[in-house]
Amino acid sequence: MRVSYLGPKGSFTQIALTKYFGDDADEISQRSIGEVFNTVEKRMVDYGVVPIENSFEGSINNTHDLLIDSTVKIYDEIQIRIHQCLISKTTEINQIKKIYSHPQSFAQCQSWLKANLPNAELIPVFSNSEAAETVSTDDEACIGSLRLTKLYDLELIKKDIEDSKENTTRFVILSHEQQEKKGHNKTSLVITPPDSDASGSLYNLLQPFASEGINLMRIESRPFRGQLWSYVFFIDCEGSIEDSSILNAIRTLKEQNIRVKILGCYPSQQHP
Repeated sequence: MRVSYLGPKGSFTQIALTKYFGDDADEISQRSIGEVFNTVEKRMVDYGVVPIENSFEGSINNTHDLLIDSTVKIYDEIQIRIHQCLISKTTEINQIKKIYSHPQSFAQCQSWLKANLPNAELIPVFSNSEAAETVSTDDEACIGSLRLTKLYDLELIKKDIEDSKENTTRFVILSHEQQEKKGHNKTSLVITPPDSDASGSLYNLLQPFASEGINLMRIESRPFRGQLWSYVFFIDCEGSIEDSSILNAIRTLKEQNIRVKILGCYPSQQHP
């Protein structure tokens, strides 16, 4: 089984991949979320793994934007708790003058950094794995997973430096396939109204779900590229795409000239 993921090695996406697929998958690192989508779309791999939402920093916009036009489906989801570590060639925190990290990790640790390393220079890089590769002297450090210490021969200065101990990222498994419907399901949709700026457009979008008694677990808007100040809406709703209530809601939306794209139906994971 070949699985592409947002890398490089040591990324939290790789941790999610291993947790979901185990150690037998052929893991193929990609440098961007777009490259992961591309490998799945061209059937170069069986599955792809990308982040879609963080409980602290919110949605991953790139993933949402790519889902709008992509031919791949959401096969499943997995959540993992994100534990950030401060890593260096030394174990002495008072030596650290520069810190490399992905901007998301800086954001997730900003209060800790202000309290413990207020004078350190924060240098954003493409990924935390790249940050680990960059550390070369005792006055430099990076932020990332504990796994980076083994991969890049570094030392742990401090673990669990994230500001929120509930810091969790949700990842989606991409595929051309859909799994059998069973248990507690979630259905993900992209909904595009003909004119999102028109009066009552949001009400018209949500009303069919309310009429059918469907629980909306998440709603997210993104700019619709190519149309100024127009938006598409990502909706996760409780239930299977085979449920009559969801089918009725989709039918009502289409009767109003509202476009609906089914991103996937998969078991809902409530907690990591």
